[in-house]
Amino acid sequence: MRRASLLLGALMALCAARAHAEDVVIIVNKANLNAVDIEFVRRVYTGALKGWPDGTPVLAFDQSEDTESREQFSATVLRKSTANLKAIWSQNIFTGKAMPPRLASPDLEMKRVVAGDRHAIGYVRRSQLDDSVRVIER
Repeated sequence: MRRASLLLGALMALCAARAHAEDVVIIVNKANLNAVDIEFVRRVYTGALKGWPDGTPVLAFDQSEDTESREQFSATVLRKSTANLKAIWSQNIFTGKAMPPRLASPDLEMKRVVAGDRHAIGYVRRSQLDDSVRVIER
């Protein structure tokens, strides 16, 4: 009985935290008309892809490690923990395969850099969306 109560309490806490977290959306420059899906985003943010479908380079931006947006993006979009992503990028850097995304935090800075570069991709909280960028994944 005690074990069931503890499990139920942990589940309720997780649900409350999840409900508190605001959805993140993936954004690109408005001039970027490449059609991409979530798998493309995962491959870019793990260093497996370096270019858009049209052949131009991708310039990926990430938020600071201590932000809720990055935590949620990593878990829900990339399906990886931040520790796992650190390990992937350490290996990519060591082998010369790829460099990690540049940092742009908070959301206003992310929108500014993505709106200013046709090759950029990033993510912001849904409530921070405006017409300066285009959403590619909700």
